[in-house]
Amino acid sequence: MKRKQDDSDIDVSSTDSEPEIEQEEIEEETVNVDFDFFDLNPDVDFHATKNLLRQLFGDDSVEFDLSSLADLILKDNSVGTCIKTDGKESDPFALLSVINISNNLENSTVKKLVAYVLDKTNNQPKFNVLLRKLLGDKKNKVALIVSERLINMPVEVVPPMYKMLHEEMESAEDAHEKYEFDYFLVVSKVYEMVAAKEQEDAKTTKKKKAGADTTKEMDYFHYEDLVLEANSIHHGYYPYTHVSQETDSRRVFTEYGLDPQLSLILLSKDQLQKSVGEMEAKFPPF
Repeated sequence: MKRKQDDSDIDVSSTDSEPEIEQEEIEEETVNVDFDFFDLNPDVDFHATKNLLRQLFGDDSVEFDLSSLADLILKDNSVGTCIKTDGKESDPFALLSVINISNNLENSTVKKLVAYVLDKTNNQPKFNVLLRKLLGDKKNKVALIVSERLINMPVEVVPPMYKMLHEEMESAEDAHEKYEFDYFLVVSKVYEMVAAKEQEDAKTTKKKKAGADTTKEMDYFHYEDLVLEANSIHHGYYPYTHVSQETDSRRVFTEYGLDPQLSLILLSKDQLQKSVGEMEAKFPPF
């Protein structure tokens, strides 16, 4: 077991991704929650990890063998942290770990993931060329950061998880072979609030456009992505290949629906370290 987050008054009715609501419209409820930080456990966390991966990759999770990805995180890995609230045997509410892409280029699931990322960034030439160079040769040390949590987990849990990950990667017995990375690729997700009258136009645009869009203002499921993007080499937002729900069916209130998209962020080792420090300042402990 790792460190325990001190008891805190946390509003678990709020989330990273919920839009702001007028104060008079809701009655906020404060609940005391204890967060315990644990090492990843393949005997306990497999199914919950698969579910978090399914949530992370959104509609395109069907593209991947999630069981294989979960095994890479849990069985072939010795670093990473999950958060639980009901002891070691309970399901994790949040997870942060890495997958060594460079050491697993022959793995069929990693091959699929690399092909997917290259396809998504195809209309973003500079990003795509750099990724092809980094992901095409195992001499380049690249890691995929896997970070996901249940929707009502506060962003303040993220900085300590990143700090623990950094410490574990540096102190691991096989640190040089497995965890001495030069670059980190973050897979995440963003969303756009779409008004009903805009939805038909959005559908048409989506059919015509498969590339990245970093000019449109998006909202975040993971608010730490604001820090990561600001320090990144490249980042972009991409429509999902598969759409399991129409935007209108994701309507939050009467006027808007959610249009989720894939987010990809590439950082160097130094940029990630800088980001973690900024996360701590921006999202301090409770």
